[in-house]
Amino acid sequence: MHLPDSVHTLDSHLKSLRDKKADLLRQLEQVNTDIAVAETKRARIKNGNASISKLPTELLSHIFLLCQKEFHAFQITASQVCNRWKDLSNGTPLLWADIRMSLEHTSHIPSRLHKLETYLTRSGPSSLFAARIHVKSNINFSSFLSLIADHIPRCAHLSLSVQRHPKACLLLREHLECLRAPQLDHLALHVDWADSGPYDRIMGIVPLIFKGGAPSLTSLQLSGIASALRPPISNELTTLHLDGEYMLDLTVLKYREILAATPSLVNLSLRGLKIDSPATEMEERQTLKLSRLRTLRIRAKGTDHPFTSANALLTTLPLNQLENLIICDVDDLWLFDFPNVKDLSLYGCEFGVSQIGHLMLAFPSVVSLTLESASLLYMALSVEGEPIWWPNLRTLHVRDLAVHDVSMLLRLVQERTNMKHPLELVCFDTSSRRRASSILNTLQSLTHVSRISNYPEPWPPGGNVVLTEDDNFWDIYWYPFR
Repeated sequence: MHLPDSVHTLDSHLKSLRDKKADLLRQLEQVNTDIAVAETKRARIKNGNASISKLPTELLSHIFLLCQKEFHAFQITASQVCNRWKDLSNGTPLLWADIRMSLEHTSHIPSRLHKLETYLTRSGPSSLFAARIHVKSNINFSSFLSLIADHIPRCAHLSLSVQRHPKACLLLREHLECLRAPQLDHLALHVDWADSGPYDRIMGIVPLIFKGGAPSLTSLQLSGIASALRPPISNELTTLHLDGEYMLDLTVLKYREILAATPSLVNLSLRGLKIDSPATEMEERQTLKLSRLRTLRIRAKGTDHPFTSANALLTTLPLNQLENLIICDVDDLWLFDFPNVKDLSLYGCEFGVSQIGHLMLAFPSVVSLTLESASLLYMALSVEGEPIWWPNLRTLHVRDLAVHDVSMLLRLVQERTNMKHPLELVCFDTSSRRRASSILNTLQSLTHVSRISNYPEPWPPGGNVVLTEDDNFWDIYWYPFR
């Protein structure tokens, strides 16, 4: 190309070239835009021809809900696939009706609050919702409680867990005190002890929160110092967990009053409760009429309190009705009878020789047994001759097996087989299976051997595992105010 020599001519020529470049760039930008539009149209046509796109909206929405059970944030991912899925995801209230969030730092508050508002808006106004909020530090979570309170008429499941927060109880009472929760079915409250907090540690049946009532409440879990918040105890309550680690000493009358207010109770869990009355006074009182009670989980408190014995709690209950029983940290059991217990779990119970005979007589109907380190029980259940102890025993769950119990376990399985009362299933947690590795082949020739989770089974039995809350039953005791 021939270029003119004068500067003026070159300047003119450069401007012409720059204008041409700008025009070409505009054309390129337009071409890119046209390509993007064409690709979007092509993708829509292609998506529209896909088999899943031909499904009716109602069916696709149901598939989304099934996917969400396996992947909690599925609705977020689905909304990024295509416009139809985005519209369907945002327009399906049940996809936004399960709210879960953790608050760890003040910087999290704006984004988490926006998330809560979004979920509450998209799940409403007529769908029930579940909210699980875990506060992990000393931050102001009032705005979250206010939002929940605004939508409480349609809340079916509420779980609030607060750690290391000295004013947690005050905030909870401030926002929940006068509410009425007509649809609330499950309430789980956990508040950690904090040294500087003002606490009322007395449990009672006069409510301090939800004073307007919660007539549909069937499941209540109170752990940490949350029992002092005193939510309403409904006649419809079927599942109750009480943590007494920080509770001031209960009187006999108060303990009986709490349980008597739950005539429909089916599942009862007691952790660390202590009765401030002599055991003889407990024995003199009549058994409470809890005609539906079938499941009990009890853990004694390892203190020197004179009336801390789990036996004092058991005297009040209709033990002959129980079918499922979990006992933890109890070393001495009075002469109770449990004629209908079929599923028995013993954790950390170091029963002495004098207790073993009574245990064999007290549980004649056991079908499934969970044991954590129980040498004497392995020995007793393998004794030959008549009577056959626990003749219906078919399943054994082994946890935290001690090395010195390995041979005793093998002998138990062998002797039960020889006595024509064989075990049909022996299950091990990871550590127990490793310690029993030398006898596994022999065991497998005698019975079916399987694995179980390293964690205790969800409670109550048969419940929805997805909805199961951590109620601190298995936590190690801590005594901040001794």
